[in-house]
This record gives sequence, structure tokens and C-alpha cells, in this order.
Amino acid sequence: MNIEQMIEIYPQRPHLVILGAGASKDAMPDGDANGKPLPVMSEFISTLNLTDYIGKIEGVPKTDNIEDVYSWLANQERFVDERIVVENEIREYFSNITLPDTLTKYDLLVLSLRQKDCIATFNWDGLLVQAYQRMQKITTDLPQMVFLHGNVEVGYCPECKTYGYWFAKCHKCGEQLQSVPLLYPVKNKNYQKNEFISEQWKILEDFISKAALITIYGYSAPKTDIEAINILKKAFARLGTPRYFDIIEIIEHPKFDTKNISEAWLDLSEMARDHLELRRSVFDSYMFRSPRRSLEFLHKNRIASSWWGESSIKFTQEDINEDKISALETKILPLLKNEDSGNPDVI
Repeated sequence: MNIEQMIEIYPQRPHLVILGAGASKDAMPDGDANGKPLPVMSEFISTLNLTDYIGKIEGVPKTDNIEDVYSWLANQERFVDERIVVENEIREYFSNITLPDTLTKYDLLVLSLRQKDCIATFNWDGLLVQAYQRMQKITTDLPQMVFLHGNVEVGYCPECKTYGYWFAKCHKCGEQLQSVPLLYPVKNKNYQKNEFISEQWKILEDFISKAALITIYGYSAPKTDIEAINILKKAFARLGTPRYFDIIEIIEHPKFDTKNISEAWLDLSEMARDHLELRRSVFDSYMFRSPRRSLEFLHKNRIASSWWGESSIKFTQEDINEDKISALETKILPLLKNEDSGNPDVI
């Protein structure tokens, strides 16, 4: 494919967003609807009140990082019962995490993308699913969702290979969907062991190989995700041709040290001709600067015409402060009308 062809098809390519625990914490810094905190891995054990229980296990690493502790437990045959207790506590905790009635960044995130795009999450909580349900009140043209480590609110039909809300029935055979497993943080994860998890990674590989813009939100690519990182790299390299215009966008907290950017993301950006951009807020991301038009925005702004303008429709903190789904729908109505007429141009 030559450069002219790359430029022409650029807006039709997917925008892939990869979420980690930091995204849920950023979306709800004060906790969920009931004030329950959304922990990152390094504060997990104390947040789930597992400190005393785990501390009584002989030889367990003295750390609050669940990845270190669970990896150790997984390698100790004599502590199978203790490992199961930890697993059950994790599922129970995240099964009771609920979006507040107020709008959140997750609502804006879901609405900012279209069906050609994808959100892939490593998170066990069901917040993304709940936000998706809310935003369906505005439009059904929403991104695909992929659950890389399983999810407490997702169900799977092993016969039809379909998935959806855990309480729903398969849209093909009508059977009740089965709850999916959670993939816990062992160092050497086996993404092929479970059928559902394996299928989710195949979908991700397809998207990452085609995506023109990859946004990484609150996921630092920890050392225990070696296999995940290798899969991402191989899939990104699958396109073959130099990714001249592709961008890796990383959303991190304001105090983030740029020296700590994961080597995994540096490797991907090298394949994308060092097009790596760091954001201190999700509101600075392309998907919020030009919701539902991120790639059209980049195409017009940088690639095709050197427009260097800004979209007149943006998602801001004020959308959350106003806290009205109706106001959000009014804001993006011009975009939805254009989409209905087959016109996805930046407004």
C-alpha cells in the first residue's frame, strides 16, 4: 500500500483504546456509587481488606501489590484454599462496584467512539459495561468492547461463541449466558487456556493490527503482563508496512514521570515512527477533543490538509459537572445527524 492509499483510508481505520486499573480510578477518584474505592494493583490488598488474612500466610511476600502476592500463591500448592479465598474476595468486591448516578468519564469515553472502534479493558469491574448501557439511551452506534482479563458483568455462550451482559440470554440459541472467568495476575499468564479469554485476545489482535490511533489509558504494562505485551507487539507489527501516520497516545496522571513510560509503548511507537504523545488528562485526548471523529480530526488536522484547527464539539469537565444525559445528547446531536446521513466529517 502506498502513502496515497494510506492517507485515503486513514479515517475509516479503527481507534483502539486500552484501559487499565488507572482508568477506573481516574473516572471515579472518590469511589463508586457507594464510595467504594477503585484500587490500582499497588494498593489492592489493603483496599479489599485482605491485609490481615494474607499476612497470616507463611512466607507470603510483604507487599500491598496483589500481583506479587497472587503470583506467589499460584506457585504454592499447599495454599490452594487460601488462593481460592483471595479469588472469591476479588470477584465479590468488583461485583458490587457500581457507577454513580452522575455522569463519569467512562460515559464520555463510550460515547466518544463508534462501532468501528474498540475499547479493550484489563479491568475486572463492570463500570465500562454500565456506562455502555447508559449511553445506549443516546445512540446504539457505540464501540466494540473486549475484556482481556474477564469481567464480572460479562456472560459467554460457549456453544455460539457470543458474549454480552451476564444476566442476558444468548441472542443466537436463547440459552442463559455463563459467567466468564477472571484472569488473575500471575506472572506467566496463559491467554489460551480459557476459550472466552482466548477469543477476546483474538479480537484485540485484529484491532491493534489495524488501528491508526491507539490510546492507552491508565495501563502501565506491568512486568507480570509479559505475554500480553508480546501479543500486542506482534499484532502491531502484523500490518507489515511502515505505520507512517499512526499514533500511540498515553493518558497518565499529572505527576507521571515520563521516564517511566513502559518499554512496551516505546517499542510500539518506534514501529509508528516515534509518534508517541503523552496526555496529562483524558480531556486532552483526541477522542475527547473531537468525539466520534478522532481519526477524521487527525486526517483533516495533520495528514490530508494541514488544517490545524479544533473541533467545535468537545467533551470537557463541564459535561460531567452539568451531569445531564439530555445535555450530552444535545451536544452531540449534530454529529449523530451527520452520521445518519453518511457524513462523518469534523464539525
